[in-house]
Amino acid sequence: MSGLKWTLAPCLKQWGRQRLENIHRLILETTGETYDIERLQELPLNEKFGRWVLTDGTTDQGILWVMQLSNRCARVLAFSISNDLQGNGMGAEGWRRFTRAATASGIQTVQLEVRQDNEVAISMYHRRGLRPKGRIVGFYRGHDGWLMRGSLLSESASQ
Repeated sequence: MSGLKWTLAPCLKQWGRQRLENIHRLILETTGETYDIERLQELPLNEKFGRWVLTDGTTDQGILWVMQLSNRCARVLAFSISNDLQGNGMGAEGWRRFTRAATASGIQTVQLEVRQDNEVAISMYHRRGLRPKGRIVGFYRGHDGWLMRGSLLSESASQ
């Protein structure tokens, strides 16, 4: 899709119901997870580096949402890209934009949770320096997950 780019979005409380429903659907389609729309609006996303949306200005095709855990550590809460756009570098570009903004804010480490059977995502995170630090049993509706953590590198360690 032409015209798609990663942009920092306004606070989710300012989003309309339809836009939130579309993101709800995107998360469901790409991860199998469901979130209450009101809960999505309450996510404590960092305003400087945590509200990334892959959009053409009309339709959102991806999100990378991050909260700040401490002065030096951030946690990815959601990273989803439309299935038909996966594998073409859109995720890598979103990660680069997040990384630049987060490191400019003093963030040095990042952590996230990922399903253990999501080999594509695990591989991408691994290339960017994240490693499994703990197993999360049953975290994803009967599927186990990994807690991954690592230094926030501005570019992937090996591409």
